[in-house]
Amino acid sequence: GISSRSNSLIGVVKARADRTEQYQDLLTMCRNAYCGARESLLRLTVRSHMDKLRERHGLVGMTRLASVFLIRLCTIETSLYLDFFGDRDKMEQRKKGRETSRGRDQDGKSDTEDEEDEGGKANATVAGKKTSAPPNASDQAVTLASQVMAEDNAEFQQLLASLCSALHRTVRRGLVSIHDLDTLCQVVSVLREERSLASTSPTTMAAAKAISAVIVDAQERLIFCANAALTKEVVRFKPTPIDLDYPNRLMPGYKKPEPPNANVKSEDGTPAENGAESSPVEEIEDDAVKAQLRVYESWFPPMRSVLRVLSKIFRVVEPRVFEDIALQSVSSCTRSLKDGSAYILNKSGVVHADLFLVKHLLILREQLSPFDIQLRSVERQLDFSEAGKAVSRFLANRNRRLFSMSTENALVTLLREGVSVHEESVDSKRDLDDALRSACNDFIEHMSVSLAGPLLNFVEQCKLASASSNASLKSQPFMTGVSVKAALSQTTDGLADKLGEVTTQMALYLENPATQSILLKPVVRKITRAVDDAGKFISDAVDGEHEWDEGVREQVLSMLTNIETTVKNRSSRQLKR
Repeated sequence: GISSRSNSLIGVVKARADRTEQYQDLLTMCRNAYCGARESLLRLTVRSHMDKLRERHGLVGMTRLASVFLIRLCTIETSLYLDFFGDRDKMEQRKKGRETSRGRDQDGKSDTEDEEDEGGKANATVAGKKTSAPPNASDQAVTLASQVMAEDNAEFQQLLASLCSALHRTVRRGLVSIHDLDTLCQVVSVLREERSLASTSPTTMAAAKAISAVIVDAQERLIFCANAALTKEVVRFKPTPIDLDYPNRLMPGYKKPEPPNANVKSEDGTPAENGAESSPVEEIEDDAVKAQLRVYESWFPPMRSVLRVLSKIFRVVEPRVFEDIALQSVSSCTRSLKDGSAYILNKSGVVHADLFLVKHLLILREQLSPFDIQLRSVERQLDFSEAGKAVSRFLANRNRRLFSMSTENALVTLLREGVSVHEESVDSKRDLDDALRSACNDFIEHMSVSLAGPLLNFVEQCKLASASSNASLKSQPFMTGVSVKAALSQTTDGLADKLGEVTTQMALYLENPATQSILLKPVVRKITRAVDDAGKFISDAVDGEHEWDEGVREQVLSMLTNIETTVKNRSSRQLKR
């Protein structure tokens, strides 16, 4: 280091620096020599210390400890630098301020001890004395900032920046090999906390800048890994029959089939045990956490991946970046859900396909609401469809005026006519709502047809015949007493059982009874409306014609009443359960 004799000589140079430029140049040389000596002395030591921290504590622990170390290093180096090159008068004022504050703390402690001996009735007042800052604390901070950030101290700021770059070097080398999103999120969170601490003092601004640079790199790595995970697990996801094994995946006792190589055998040929025998406590019913985990595992894998990734990166990346990632991932997830619904349609039927889509779209919209994002963007694309014609006109034009600065320039005309920009608004939240609305409408339509298909078909035929002026409704073959009675008989047979099966399936997919009610009420209203319309058409039939008589009419009206009563009562009873 620099001896006390050198320190006194530097003081002489500073005192004479205002007289001639030679002393100013000499003082600058002294600063450069000091900074160069400190950098050569500390650079390798700081880097070695960073490497040791990483080996002992891992990347996350090293990030926190190294940031604290750099903050302390900047504080000590600044104090040492100002002892040699700072303003003596201002340094004396700082020392006196510190001594004054220490004296007040000691007085506060003695007062506290005396008051405790007397009874301890004024602790709040003494605590206020101990925690109150000296009156000139803000002035000292401004003075220190002016000295550290002065133009003459640019070399020292470069020294601190060079020493703090060791953090960037060490962390960046570790970030390249990390693919785990949790680790990257922890690194960014730790760095943000340490940066907020480093930014509070002018002596540690170099550490704050170095930490900010590391945060940018960590966020870039996090965004890359998040996009890679979403591309692999959502965009390019290829579902297996196990992934789309609905409704079996929603059953309480469902266990995911293991791959063929999962059964490992020991050397004597007996199946190897996965672990020690479970204790009686472990065999007790699963608690709420395990039940929630089973619900989470029953979700479609792409949607599960989207929500998992978005929930991790929400607070550690910039809002615009997060919204762009969410927009792309939600669009891809919606397409994947529609493809999965098409597969389930062929495998398990239309009811399960509709309920699968409604369930997952509802969960996706509900889980995205806490993020409070718009999921909206404008995509711009260049259209070269007219480029060929524009080039032909350009070549055919003999008066091109290539060097003209007006709009008649042939090159400008070529670009204007040959290339166009198409803008398209992308709104993933609107698309998600539209997909959910369409899925709900499809479910209502399919359920209505499944429960009362012959009745709805009869009413539709009557409406078409009434709208047509070619033939009378009464003379239509489907309006005979026997035909109407057969259609209503088909609707009545097994209606209660069908309703019970539908509500059971809804309860399997949708846990909330309110959601089940919202979906089932339109089905009940549609069937009830069809019953009313059928009653109006049947009332126009004349007894004695087309196989109608009083007995047939009573049977038909009784069937209509039975259909309406069954639909209303069974649906309300199932929903109350």
